[in-house]
Formats: sequence, structure tokens, C-alpha cells
Amino acid sequence: MAIDMSIVGPNLKSLREGMGLGQKNVASYLGVDQSLVSKFESGERSISADMLSKLSALFCCPVSRIVTPDAAGPSMAFAFRANGLDGGDLRALAAINKIALNQLQMDRLAGGAADA
Repeated sequence: MAIDMSIVGPNLKSLREGMGLGQKNVASYLGVDQSLVSKFESGERSISADMLSKLSALFCCPVSRIVTPDAAGPSMAFAFRANGLDGGDLRALAAINKIALNQLQMDRLAGGAADA
């Protein structure tokens, strides 16, 4: 399946801004240069499955929410101050988010109503 960056780019930007993060924060988390994040968001550069997985953990949403137009899916927003977060802080947040996403998936598989 080819990833349509004209869809992914705006979705990434919206999710990033929704968390109050700058491109530099996301770049630090991914271990890439800020210009690459900018190119992802503008659709100039394609994104790997590994990067999508990392971003889904950071934004606490399924990958489908990033790659699908007008995607509305389960997502959890946590209240925190985005000021002064570095890559290590974001990696810790992403690890916690991944646990939450896994729990949502397990609830869904068990027949729970985890649509929140």
C-alpha cells in the first residue's frame, strides 16, 4: 500500500499542533532533523512505516488516523505542558501512550466498548 503524503502531511501537522509541539520537538523524538519533519508535513518526503509507528505512539492514535483522510479514530489526549520537552521526555510519553493504545486494542478484541 502506497502512503499518500498529501493526506499524511496535514494529519501529522494537525496532531502535532494539537499536542502543542513544534517540529523541532517531533524531530528530536524521531532522531531526525527538523527539516525532515517539515518535509513530511508538506508532503515533499515519504515516511517509513517505522516513523509512522513512532508517531502513532507519540500522538496516542492508531496509524490509520495518520494515513487516512478525515480519519476519526480512538485517540487519547493527555494534559501536559509542552514547553521544555526534549526527545527523552517525548520517548517516555510515547511509551506510556503505546501501553494505552495496546489496552484499547485488547479491550476491542475482548468485545469491550473502547471507542473513547
